Amino acid sequence: MTEALRVLATIGGIVLIVGMLTDAFATLIVTQGTSGLWRPTRLFYAATWRATRVTAARLGDRSGEYLLNIYPALSLLGLLVLWLVGLMIGWSLVYWGLDQRVGGTTDWGTLVYYAGTSLVTPVFGSAHGGLVRMLTLLETLTGVVTIALMISYLPALYGAYSRREARLLTLDDPQGGRITPVRVVVLAAPDGDREMLFRSLGEWQMWVADLLESHVSYPMLALFRSQHPGQSWVTALGVVTDAATLTSACVEGASEREPYFLYRRGRRAILGISSRLHVPRSAAPESWLVEANFDVAWRQLEASGLPLRAKAEAWADLQSLRTSYGDELERLIDFLVAPHGFWGHSAEETVAEEVSQAASEARRKAGTG
Repeated sequence: MTEALRVLATIGGIVLIVGMLTDAFATLIVTQGTSGLWRPTRLFYAATWRATRVTAARLGDRSGEYLLNIYPALSLLGLLVLWLVGLMIGWSLVYWGLDQRVGGTTDWGTLVYYAGTSLVTPVFGSAHGGLVRMLTLLETLTGVVTIALMISYLPALYGAYSRREARLLTLDDPQGGRITPVRVVVLAAPDGDREMLFRSLGEWQMWVADLLESHVSYPMLALFRSQHPGQSWVTALGVVTDAATLTSACVEGASEREPYFLYRRGRRAILGISSRLHVPRSAAPESWLVEANFDVAWRQLEASGLPLRAKAEAWADLQSLRTSYGDELERLIDFLVAPHGFWGHSAEETVAEEVSQAASEARRKAGTG
């Protein structure tokens, strides 16, 4: 019976070691990552992010926002600890299953302690026998490689974060207040300059493409929040994608130019990132895309001097285009506890109360979701 247990322990330990290493490599190196239900990283983030969202909803405004801000960095540390603990338990099972003696004993507690201390530096003084010494070297290699992978991963993560946030500072409205898609269109087309509008939306394509590549490859990056109140990458993505959609539907010639390509990139980014984060398929929220709001936007577009299509055709196309991503965008914003709306950097002081209310509402919804 004991022999059978040792065989099972050895097999279980090897499976656990391989599973932890595979998860670390898939998370930090393999950009076309998988997201199976068994993966420790997925289980870790599913449990901790849900707990963080609920806790943030029950704390005060400052404490709740602070918790959401520090969670991404702490989660990386927690993920490293999870992998190292898994390796420690796996190696201790292997040592016990192979009946290896450490410090003159095969006691389980001693083997766990030995496996923990050997993860970074080999401890040969307590090991007796050639096999256990070889296994100790192999264990140390797995521990050092896991830590090195995490350290080498951080510059790429923070580099992508910096590129993302720097571009957000250019999304601003000189009037202050919340930035709407129609204002993005009007500001990018002074005196109705359609070509300037197309070039401006074309520049946002590169930001959206970089966002798609980085946030699908490293989905935990989506949880890092902006350092400026009222700004969030996901609401910015929604604003520029909606601006491109509005332009594609309403402005003559836009359906075959840069606005349409930005719409396609934005839609793909929203759906791809949402899928990678495993956003729950909740009921679709109420859409703001109603004819009354479209009438307001249409009047602003007419005043801008842009050449417009027939209003009825534009309204039908706008509904068709936005249906392909609108509900998923709202779910993604709620999942990331982002305020519904984007405010420019220069408007922080003038709209502080409005931003605070939106952030409080986002946390409240997260606590009930």
